[in-house]
Amino acid sequence: MKTTVEDVAAAARVSRATVYRYFEGRDELILGVLLREADRFLGRLATRLSAQPDFASAVVEGVVFTVNNVRRDPHLALLFAPEVAGLTVSIAGASEALFQRTAEFIRPLLEGARESGELRAGVDLDEASEWILRAVLSLLTAPGPVERTAAEQRRFLATFLVPALAATPPPPTPSRRARRRS
Repeated sequence: MKTTVEDVAAAARVSRATVYRYFEGRDELILGVLLREADRFLGRLATRLSAQPDFASAVVEGVVFTVNNVRRDPHLALLFAPEVAGLTVSIAGASEALFQRTAEFIRPLLEGARESGELRAGVDLDEASEWILRAVLSLLTAPGPVERTAAEQRRFLATFLVPALAATPPPPTPSRRARRRS
């Protein structure tokens, strides 16, 4: 399904010219939706992260919570549907504004982990933010060859994402063989 600027104007009950006053085109409109929804979501995510016992748990829970909530949100899920995922990823990946919001949100978590010794020495905070954002975008757009339960997804992230960031990652939990996608 392709949504046009005309479709958006009609749904908003405004003229196309009005939409174009705020957005140069469809890509900027999609980015605007992403940024608005990101701002709404970050408050809920902050609450979830504050309940985590340590940095490694916060990283894993943050990614899982984000991916699950984006998939459940009727507006954001549409942006990551297979037929538009490539466009969305190119917009989100190239968006300095989305990266800045992510970096600003994640920075206090990373700074706290650095102060407590939980962040691996030499990790650049902006690059760590980018790495986490890339992990989220990858999980949203490329489901991969295996289907994982929530527990398996957490183990997967703890095994491969956390060691890139954490000074002393927790030992991996035993793996149950995930089912291959057909």
